[in-house]
Amino acid sequence: MSNPTKEKDTMAARKTNQIKIINGALDENAEGDIILRGVVSSESLRLLLVDDYQREAMPLTALSSILQALEKGESLPDIEVGMRGHKCKETETGVFILQDPVYIIDGLQRRNAAVHFLSDKPDANVHIGATVHFGTSKEWERNRFRVLNTLRAKVSPNVLLRNKREESTAISMLFSLSHDKHFVLAGRISWSQRMARGELLTALTCAKVVGFLHAHKAATRRNSIDELVPALDKAVEIIGVQNMRENIRRFFELVDECWGVRRVQYREGAVHMRSAFLNVLARLLSDHLDFWRSSPEEKKLFVEAPLKRKLALFPVHDPQVVNLASSGGKSRELLYMLLRDHINSGKRTKRLTSRTGELILIDEDNDREAA
Repeated sequence: MSNPTKEKDTMAARKTNQIKIINGALDENAEGDIILRGVVSSESLRLLLVDDYQREAMPLTALSSILQALEKGESLPDIEVGMRGHKCKETETGVFILQDPVYIIDGLQRRNAAVHFLSDKPDANVHIGATVHFGTSKEWERNRFRVLNTLRAKVSPNVLLRNKREESTAISMLFSLSHDKHFVLAGRISWSQRMARGELLTALTCAKVVGFLHAHKAATRRNSIDELVPALDKAVEIIGVQNMRENIRRFFELVDECWGVRRVQYREGAVHMRSAFLNVLARLLSDHLDFWRSSPEEKKLFVEAPLKRKLALFPVHDPQVVNLASSGGKSRELLYMLLRDHINSGKRTKRLTSRTGELILIDEDNDREAA
């Protein structure tokens, strides 16, 4: 038997969460879909929902330009939102009432600045234009977010990678590992717009290192996210999720044992945590048979104790090494040779066995650390 009081409370809750679009007008976009254009009412701004594909909220200091524009009464660019449904009602006064959940796709920082501005000046006249897409889903919104922000090149690659975790086995595994308390880099890989204090690597750098480490099994030396993610997924198919996960764990444990990771407080002084150094080290391991179990099919990374001890003696703070680890292009070839020759030094036998002979194949990419 239904409860009239409970049903009344539910209807009231739904009503309070409805979004009002003022001066709205239906339109048709280039794809032929019906959209709504208008102005979000001031009281509705804080009711707009945010899903986890978004960037984290920026501090108020980073929103100063938006707040100044609001103070001067200037107009801001329209935001884009998606309503996960089609329930919409138009009043006689030209107000559209959006009755299904509405999520911000683009314009989160503008909305946050407007909400803060209104909390100080509740009577202010704030006009935030909006384009409303109907019948959206989280997947559609996430893809739209990627398209908008990739074209603008404003969103950090780390956020874009984080948003890939629901569709990519490799990124899902890497994201999960980065939050495993037993992993040497637990909580120290940045998946956000900006690196926080204590974080040592960006998600993009980590993903590229994983690509270099497994390049002997798949074509994983890629720079752009759109190429890197499917390449890593292909490697997962070949190597297996568990094997790749353990390889990543062992690689960074090796770095920790040789030069220290857990004790690093500031990444600026940790030469061995720079992207160029990690990429070269990962490529060196991938290139040589000595670091891989022959069965099954060189899918498991393994570094014997004598090689660990020799590697730990590599002078990461030598000025030449510091300079090479801060550069790209040909500098990486030199760093590669220094690492290889250091391991081979003093040996007449049991020198590293390369897959490529003396040939060194270092990609001249521009993988600057993502901010």
